[in-house]
Amino acid sequence: MASSLSSAISSAILSVQERAHVEARDLDALQDTLGYKFNDRGLLEEALCHSSFANEHGLSINNERLEFLGDSVLGFIVARALYQMYPEAPEGELTRMRAELVCGASLTRKADVLGIPGLILHGNSMKDGALPSSICEDAVEALLGAVCLDGGVSAAEQVIHRLILHETEIRAAVLDPKSQLQIWLQAHELPLPRYELAGVTGPSHAPVFQVRVRANGVEHTASGATRKGAESAAASLLLEALRKEEAE
Repeated sequence: MASSLSSAISSAILSVQERAHVEARDLDALQDTLGYKFNDRGLLEEALCHSSFANEHGLSINNERLEFLGDSVLGFIVARALYQMYPEAPEGELTRMRAELVCGASLTRKADVLGIPGLILHGNSMKDGALPSSICEDAVEALLGAVCLDGGVSAAEQVIHRLILHETEIRAAVLDPKSQLQIWLQAHELPLPRYELAGVTGPSHAPVFQVRVRANGVEHTASGATRKGAESAAASLLLEALRKEEAE
């Protein structure tokens, strides 16, 4: 079905401007940036065909089904990668990291990198330069779904790693201090940090926890209203000290 979309678009009654837009799109450049060459070009066309364009021109295919698939593929591959990258991270932290990496803002950035806004076929009520970000985000997911159908999960995984999971600055931005400390230590092939409760003070209804953390011969203690908060604060202090020590 997907392979028939190219011919359907070619035979559709389009205005001169619409025809020029269709023909001017550089889908080869998109594939170069994506790092994947489609065997079935129709799947690529489908991923870039918004329902508003399909409805206006009587086409039976749009990118909504591919978006559905791509959303699941993206979530699974990112979840598996985070699970493998951060074996000490609890479920809640992994969930937060995944949400940050696949959120709308992240996908909008990827859409811009790929030049998606100028490549989507959309209805006449929308302008290329003023497309709702949600349409661009959906197109990125649809592209991932198309890659998965065309080349399998492994191909989709390679694309996702190139687009999202290789960006260490994004990973660092979504991690809490404990995870950042763990990443730093692992990158330097050092043992993981050791946390211990140094004490609890204050009344029972408002305790203050003191936590001590050690790594690479450096130690720091911090306080917090919860043990987790104290661990996070201590990890932040220790990481700062380790980075400063490395820079000296």
